[in-house]
Amino acid sequence: MWLSALLALACTLGGCAPGDPAKQAEAIRSIAAEAALLAHDAGEEGSSTETFVREHAEALERKLDEVRSVVDDQRLASVAADVAGQLARLAESPGDQRAAKTSERELERAARRAEELAK
Repeated sequence: MWLSALLALACTLGGCAPGDPAKQAEAIRSIAAEAALLAHDAGEEGSSTETFVREHAEALERKLDEVRSVVDDQRLASVAADVAGQLARLAESPGDQRAAKTSERELERAARRAEELAK
Protein backbone atom coordinates (compact mmCIF):
# COMPACT_ATOMS: atom_id res chain seq x y z
CA MET A 1 0.00 0.00 0.00
CA TRP A 2 2.75 2.47 0.87
CA LEU A 3 4.35 1.66 -2.49
CA SER A 4 1.17 2.77 -4.30
CA ALA A 5 1.12 6.00 -2.33
CA LEU A 6 4.80 6.58 -3.07
CA LEU A 7 4.25 5.95 -6.79
CA ALA A 8 1.26 8.30 -6.84
CA LEU A 9 3.32 11.00 -5.12
CA ALA A 10 6.22 10.49 -7.52
CA CYS A 11 3.85 10.74 -10.47
CA THR A 12 2.30 13.93 -9.12
CA LEU A 13 5.67 15.51 -8.44
CA GLY A 14 6.99 14.27 -11.77
CA GLY A 15 4.24 15.99 -13.68
CA CYS A 16 2.22 13.07 -15.04
CA ALA A 17 -1.53 13.32 -14.73
CA PRO A 18 -3.16 9.89 -14.75
CA GLY A 19 -6.90 9.63 -14.99
CA ASP A 20 -7.99 13.15 -14.09
CA PRO A 21 -8.81 15.14 -17.26
CA ALA A 22 -8.61 18.46 -15.38
CA LYS A 23 -5.08 17.68 -14.19
CA GLN A 24 -4.13 16.48 -17.65
CA ALA A 25 -5.47 19.71 -19.14
CA GLU A 26 -3.53 21.74 -16.57
CA ALA A 27 -0.33 19.82 -17.35
CA ILE A 28 -0.80 20.45 -21.07
CA ARG A 29 -1.58 24.12 -20.41
CA SER A 30 1.59 24.44 -18.38
CA ILE A 31 3.74 22.84 -21.07
CA ALA A 32 2.13 24.98 -23.79
CA ALA A 33 2.71 28.15 -21.77
CA GLU A 34 6.35 27.28 -21.15
CA ALA A 35 6.77 26.43 -24.82
CA ALA A 36 5.23 29.80 -25.78
CA LEU A 37 7.84 31.55 -23.64
CA LEU A 38 10.55 29.50 -25.33
CA ALA A 39 9.15 30.40 -28.75
CA HIS A 40 9.07 34.07 -27.76
CA ASP A 41 12.76 33.92 -26.85
CA ALA A 42 13.55 32.06 -30.08
CA GLY A 43 11.77 34.77 -32.04
CA GLU A 44 13.92 37.52 -30.58
CA GLU A 45 17.38 38.16 -32.01
CA GLY A 46 20.06 36.97 -29.60
CA SER A 47 17.69 35.97 -26.76
CA SER A 48 18.46 32.23 -26.82
CA THR A 49 20.94 30.02 -28.61
CA GLU A 50 19.70 27.53 -31.17
CA THR A 51 21.06 24.69 -29.05
CA PHE A 52 19.11 25.88 -26.01
CA VAL A 53 15.88 26.21 -28.01
CA ARG A 54 16.30 22.76 -29.59
CA GLU A 55 17.13 21.00 -26.32
CA HIS A 56 14.42 22.76 -24.33
CA ALA A 57 11.80 22.03 -27.01
CA GLU A 58 12.80 18.36 -27.04
CA ALA A 59 12.62 18.19 -23.23
CA LEU A 60 9.11 19.70 -23.32
CA GLU A 61 8.14 17.19 -26.02
CA ARG A 62 9.20 14.32 -23.74
CA LYS A 63 7.23 15.78 -20.84
CA LEU A 64 4.19 16.24 -23.10
CA ASP A 65 4.48 12.65 -24.35
CA GLU A 66 4.12 11.42 -20.76
CA VAL A 67 0.83 13.29 -20.41
CA ARG A 68 -0.42 12.39 -23.89
CA SER A 69 0.00 8.70 -23.12
CA VAL A 70 -2.82 8.87 -20.55
CA VAL A 71 -5.19 11.38 -22.22
CA ASP A 72 -8.58 9.92 -23.21
CA ASP A 73 -10.51 13.13 -23.96
CA GLN A 74 -10.48 13.79 -27.72
CA ARG A 75 -10.55 17.58 -27.34
CA LEU A 76 -7.61 17.50 -24.97
CA ALA A 77 -5.76 15.07 -27.23
CA SER A 78 -6.23 17.55 -30.09
CA VAL A 79 -4.74 20.39 -28.03
CA ALA A 80 -1.83 18.17 -27.01
CA ALA A 81 -1.22 17.24 -30.66
CA ASP A 82 -1.14 20.93 -31.59
CA VAL A 83 1.38 21.63 -28.84
CA ALA A 84 3.49 18.65 -29.95
CA GLY A 85 3.51 19.95 -33.51
CA GLN A 86 4.72 23.38 -32.45
CA LEU A 87 7.39 21.88 -30.19
CA ALA A 88 8.62 19.74 -33.08
CA ARG A 89 8.73 22.85 -35.26
CA LEU A 90 10.84 24.68 -32.68
CA ALA A 91 13.19 21.71 -32.26
CA GLU A 92 13.63 21.27 -36.02
CA SER A 93 14.19 24.95 -36.82
CA PRO A 94 15.41 26.64 -33.65
CA GLY A 95 16.93 29.58 -35.55
CA ASP A 96 13.84 30.44 -37.63
CA GLN A 97 12.59 33.60 -35.93
CA ARG A 98 9.50 33.95 -38.11
CA ALA A 99 8.43 30.37 -37.43
CA ALA A 100 9.12 30.88 -33.71
CA LYS A 101 6.79 33.89 -33.62
CA THR A 102 4.07 31.86 -35.32
CA SER A 103 4.65 29.02 -32.85
CA GLU A 104 4.41 31.47 -29.96
CA ARG A 105 0.93 32.54 -31.06
CA GLU A 106 -0.20 28.96 -31.65
CA LEU A 107 1.15 27.80 -28.30
CA GLU A 108 -0.55 30.66 -26.47
CA ARG A 109 -3.80 29.68 -28.17
CA ALA A 110 -3.29 26.04 -27.18
CA ALA A 111 -2.60 27.05 -23.57
CA ARG A 112 -5.89 28.97 -23.47
CA ARG A 113 -7.77 26.01 -24.95
CA ALA A 114 -6.26 23.64 -22.39
CA GLU A 115 -7.13 26.06 -19.60
CA GLU A 116 -10.76 26.08 -20.72
CA LEU A 117 -10.80 22.28 -20.76
CA ALA A 118 -9.37 22.20 -17.24
CA LYS A 119 -12.47 23.91 -15.86
